[in-house]
Amino acid sequence: MKVKLKVNIIVAFSALLIATVSIIFFYTQKQTSTGVDQITKDLVSTVTKNVSDETISFLKPAVQIANNLTQNPSRLQSSFQQSDSLETHFEVHALDMLKMYPQISGIFVGDEKGQFLFAKQMGEGKTGIKVIDPSGELFPKFLGLLEDKGLQDLNIIGNQNADVILNSFWKNLNATGELIEVRLNKDDNYDPRLRPWYQGAQKAEKIFWTDTYIFFTAQKPGITVAEPHFNAFGDLIGVVGVDIELDQLSVFLEDQQVGKEGLIFIFDKEGKIIAFPKIKLMKMENEKLRPIQFTELDFPSVQKAINSYFETGEQSFTVTENGINYFSVFTPFPSNFGKDWLIGIVVPEDDFIGFFKEMQTGIVLISLCVLLASIGIAWWLSNSISRPIERITEEQKRIEGMNLEGEFNIDSSIREVEALSHGMVAMRNSLKAFQSYIPAELVRQLIQQGEGATLGGRERTLSILFADIANFTTISENMDPEPLMLQLSDYLGMLAETIRFNHGTVDKYLGDGVMAFWGAPVPSAQHAIHACQAALNCSKGIQEMNRSWELKGKKPFWSRFGIHTGVTLVGNLGSQSRMNYTVVGDSVNLASRLEGVNKIYKTEIIVSSDTRDAAKKDFLFRPLGSVAVKGKKQEVEIYELIESLTQATEEQIQFSGEFTTALSLFQAGDFLGAKQLFTKIGDQYPADHPTQIYIEKCLEKEGSGISSI
Repeated sequence: MKVKLKVNIIVAFSALLIATVSIIFFYTQKQTSTGVDQITKDLVSTVTKNVSDETISFLKPAVQIANNLTQNPSRLQSSFQQSDSLETHFEVHALDMLKMYPQISGIFVGDEKGQFLFAKQMGEGKTGIKVIDPSGELFPKFLGLLEDKGLQDLNIIGNQNADVILNSFWKNLNATGELIEVRLNKDDNYDPRLRPWYQGAQKAEKIFWTDTYIFFTAQKPGITVAEPHFNAFGDLIGVVGVDIELDQLSVFLEDQQVGKEGLIFIFDKEGKIIAFPKIKLMKMENEKLRPIQFTELDFPSVQKAINSYFETGEQSFTVTENGINYFSVFTPFPSNFGKDWLIGIVVPEDDFIGFFKEMQTGIVLISLCVLLASIGIAWWLSNSISRPIERITEEQKRIEGMNLEGEFNIDSSIREVEALSHGMVAMRNSLKAFQSYIPAELVRQLIQQGEGATLGGRERTLSILFADIANFTTISENMDPEPLMLQLSDYLGMLAETIRFNHGTVDKYLGDGVMAFWGAPVPSAQHAIHACQAALNCSKGIQEMNRSWELKGKKPFWSRFGIHTGVTLVGNLGSQSRMNYTVVGDSVNLASRLEGVNKIYKTEIIVSSDTRDAAKKDFLFRPLGSVAVKGKKQEVEIYELIESLTQATEEQIQFSGEFTTALSLFQAGDFLGAKQLFTKIGDQYPADHPTQIYIEKCLEKEGSGISSI
């Protein structure tokens, strides 16, 4: 049985609202805990991974430094002998690494003779090299070397009593690496062979991590990674060590937020705190500093959570402190990390579920109010909607039958109904006009079946751009597929966005390349200008992305661009079932070929003479001569796009002018004059490959006995 729209609206509104209130109430009650758990797990998982990755990245350079130094034991051992240079192999490498990695506080090496070299950050960019030589022979040699280098007046601090063996001294350097003073150490009984890092590496015979301890010199908590090095007979020569201060890990944890009052920290399986935000990690005991234990924290909830973890071994649970429930998660570092460290997260549950509780109460109250108000509104609304819709339905049936005579008009307070009424009137009038040209029967069929897009196109003068990544095959062979696809997606996305911003249309992606055009579907008299500006902006965008990628250790992408302006066929190409709005023709092929010509000249953006002629008032171009292009009988004049005229520097303008003059001499047959000018340009810009090409061409002419024509 058919039911009237008015009745349906009233019943549907009432039933829907009642069902909605009931379902929302019970569903939210049931799903709140599930949703909170999932959100919490996802957030904790993300934060845990970030902390783990950051910590590993924080410590990884220390292993690399130790490994690099032990790769050449002979050169490392020679650093204990004062040669004819003020800087030893160890000092040069260690000081470079200290500048590169701020978390590295010191790099040192000790040997079986008790000799010791220690490179350390001294603050404000300054560094120091500590030398310990039990024999006392090294310091006199160093003084002699200072005299040989004309540095005998260098400030030496300390007692130089000839009757005392000076076995320990510091070489202090300023921020530029210049030696500024020498400081003698009195009664320095430090023996590297007795230190835990030396003995641990000696026993392990491989990379060795110390436990957290207070550094002897810096008096800060840290850890040391040490690696032994051996002679050809397998005998221990010495041990290289790298100190890492753990303060930076605590600073990193301050920036990681879980809820409003959540805490993230790192500790080891002995309960020693490795990193914790905004607290001191050391405590004085028996006049010595030591790392603090979790039991000494002023955070009862954290103490309770860590204690529960050690007692139960569970990695996720809830603890209660002062009537507040705390969600606690503990995650060990990966097994290949080398240390038994754990990441702990303790956060009040209300940081997650407090919002959901308030939201649940609000939903129930709002739903009840809406239910009561909507039942009354539904009655009024049903009358307002149903009557106009009934009339629109009647009119639609008349139009379907191509009965277009008479008038139709509806006044309604509902905007959508009135808009629908106006649409029906517009459709009636359009079909009425269309009926004058096409038989009514055909119009009726079009209404019933719908009108699809048609194949075909028309010729227009457009500008076409091709972009491609240089040496992409080599890059792809040296990268894993997933990182390569992600990096390529970022690259193509930037190109597409830049092209669209400069009024272009991306036609298609060609593997690692992009094809785009300007001047269609929206006509533009400045399509060549837009294409050139897009290429320059893409180039600058690629440079920015490459800088960011290289900082992250990724391979840079360098692109080549080809642009041509010419008559092109544009329109829908394909079949009735599937078509594409694209461009085809000789101009497209030429733009593609120009992109490839960059390989010859080692340039970035090459345009045709047609593009240059259309955009020369706005951009600086350099002529490159003419080249034979596949598919073209005549050679094509090509130009390098350098910069927009508003952004071009005086040097770029002068360089382009001198090159243009030299090329004109070459094209006029004055090969000797051209060679002289090209040589001058090449001396000033030795990396410019087009200049080198024309120098070689001039030499070829000269070698064949032709100096001019």
